[in-house]
Formats: sequence, structure tokens, C-alpha cells
Amino acid sequence: MEARHKYHHWRLEKCICVVLILTTTLLYAPLSVSRTKRASKLQVGMEYVRLRLYPQAVDTFKSMLSQHPTDVNVLFQLANVYKLQDELALAVETFNKILTITDPEDSPTHSRLYGLTHLSLSEIYCKQSKLDIAEQHAKEAVQRCPTEADTHYRLGYIHTHQAKFDEAHAAFKHTLARNPDFAEVYEWLGLIALMQHKPQQAVEHYQKAIQKKPYAQSNYYNLAKAYRLLGDTAAATTHLKLFEQMKTYYDRTYAIEGALAEDPTNTTLRLKLAEIHLAHKHTAAAITTYQALIQLNPKSTVGYDKLARLYMSRNMPEHAIRLFEKVLELNPDAVEAHVRLGWLYTQLTSFDKAEAHLQTAIEKMPQLTLAYHGLAEIYTKQGQFQKAIDLYRHITQIDPNDSDAWEALQNLERSK
Repeated sequence: MEARHKYHHWRLEKCICVVLILTTTLLYAPLSVSRTKRASKLQVGMEYVRLRLYPQAVDTFKSMLSQHPTDVNVLFQLANVYKLQDELALAVETFNKILTITDPEDSPTHSRLYGLTHLSLSEIYCKQSKLDIAEQHAKEAVQRCPTEADTHYRLGYIHTHQAKFDEAHAAFKHTLARNPDFAEVYEWLGLIALMQHKPQQAVEHYQKAIQKKPYAQSNYYNLAKAYRLLGDTAAATTHLKLFEQMKTYYDRTYAIEGALAEDPTNTTLRLKLAEIHLAHKHTAAAITTYQALIQLNPKSTVGYDKLARLYMSRNMPEHAIRLFEKVLELNPDAVEAHVRLGWLYTQLTSFDKAEAHLQTAIEKMPQLTLAYHGLAEIYTKQGQFQKAIDLYRHITQIDPNDSDAWEALQNLERSK
């Protein structure tokens, strides 16, 4: 139960982070030159938040507030970081300051910020099990931000914990009307169904929750429980095994993230964390981990290289190219980066750039048959068949057992 609650708190925090970016866009448009600089610095701070680099985010926001102490948008970001760090007293103090200095009737933007502040306070009081206070703030949030799915979700969360299931269903219905992919809603609906002895409904809700968010361990456990109530022992056993796998994944990542909070620049730990995410096919988490690594260690070639390869595997060539170019900037002798750039530029039909990188790779490593294969492919695509034939012949001299080169050579000679 504790693990599930940790996960739900984390999920709402991530939702709020997305809302914060939207809030920033609203509050700083249109921008003067000075406000443009402030908005740029604010974006830097929010990027730290996205990468979970909370001390850096706090420093950024405090620096801004030293010059503009009543900037409610910056105060909101700072309070959010305090909340993410579990410094709840500071978070409550800062959020309440926003409510004091903000007039919700001043503009639609201020009304929205006012509502989101109540939403954050509601979440904090939920953490502290002060559900009556949390409910008051959640209702205010819904009134001020009726189109935000998160405000309705928070109210449904509270009603579920108060065992007010009809009210919870109504709030979750409003949530899904605004965001049909809100995975946590299906999880709570599943839990309500279990408590009301409706295992078939619970199965349907948990299946949707897993489909939309496959890394929440509690869903597998509760789905197994629902199957067991239905008498489906095989399905229950399968999902218990999945629960154990997800629990191991959660425990390992949670431990490493705790260590990184104490030592955020530890490259070895971040690389290990990313590999664990990838082993469980949680690619988005791995990308965020690599991004944090290079943010804190901007001269880490291994960070740029790992992230570039990941983008390459996801067929995102522009992202991969930018990062491999950074690898070469830091280490011009990184032959494999040249080869990969040759392949990427070939896919984008930028043959001149591809050829230049592959030629550089060959200059640095004349026996590297992979680079010759890349060049031969470029010449074949360009219709320069004799050049391609000569390259494949050269490859067979370097490696007489290269069957791909022999096959390509025979095909080209027949075509010619």
C-alpha cells in the first residue's frame, strides 16, 4: 500500500509539472526584453525540475525571487520544488503566500494559477492525511480550473479515501472526460470495484490502467487479486509474477534515485539507472536519466553517446545526429560516432555528409569494413556502381569471410 501511495504522489507531481509549463507560457506573454530573460531563466529552472535536479531548481528560482520577490509564477515553481522534495512546511508557506498576493478576479490567468495553487495544497494535505482540508482546496481548484483533469482527479482521490464512492465515481468521470488516458483513474476505479466486491469490473479497470501505464507495480498485484476472486488461478499467478518483476524494478530504481539525491553528479549511478529502465523497456525514463546526466556532466561523452544511440534505435535521426556531433566535439577520435553519423545521414539522403563521416572513419581505422559497407551503400544509391563494386572487392580483401560483401558484389556485377 505504501508503494502504491508513493507512486500516486509521484504521478500527480509529474502532472503538475506539465501544468506548470503551460502556466509559464500564459503568464509571460507578451514579453518585454527583461521579462524574456526572466522567462528564459524560468525555463532553465523548470528543466531542472523535469530532470529531478531539485537543488539546482531551488537555486535558480531563489535567484529570480531575490530580484522580483512577488513574481507569483516563480513562487509557484519554487513551492512545487519544495513539494517534490517533501519539504512540505516550506511548500505550504510558499503556496499560501501566492494565495495572499494573487487576486483571482484580476485575470483568467491569475484565476487559473490560484486554482492550481489550491490543487497543490490539496495534494500536500492528502500526503498528511488531512483529507477534510484537502477536500476544501480540491473543490476550490475544481471551481477555478474546471477544464483541468488533475483537479477532478484530486477530488476523486480524496473521495475514494473517504469511502464516498459515488462522489469518487462522479469526479473520475469528469477527469476522464478531460483526459481519457489518465491511467491512475482506472487504478482507483479498480480499487473501488474490489472494495465493492465487483471483481470483473476491477479486472477491466486494471487492464486499462496497465495498458496506459505499464510500470505501476500495484496494478499487477490488484489485478491478480481480482482474478483470484473470479477463480482464474492461472491469470492470478501470471500477474503475481509480473508484480514481482515490477516491484524489483521499482525497488532498484528507487534505491538509486535516493543515492543520486545525495550525489547527483555520479555518472556511474545514472548510467546504471538508465540501463535498468531500458531492461524494463521504460524508454522515456531512460531518456530522462541520460538527459540529467549530460545536464550535470556536460563533458560526458558516454552520456551523449548513450542517448544518441537510444534516439537512433527509436528512429529519431535528428536528435541522434545532434548528440553524435557533440560526441565528436568532445572526442574527435570517436570512430564509431563517425560511422553512425554516416548511416544516419544516409537515411536522410544527405550523402555528402554521410560520405565525409565514413571517409573520416576509414582514415582513422583503415581496416574498418563497416565504414566501407556504408560508403558502398551510398554509391549504390547514387548509381555509382563501379565505385561500389571496387569497395566491396576491397572489403573481401580485408575480410574474405564477409558474406554480405560477396553477395552485394555478385549482385552488382550481374546488374552491371
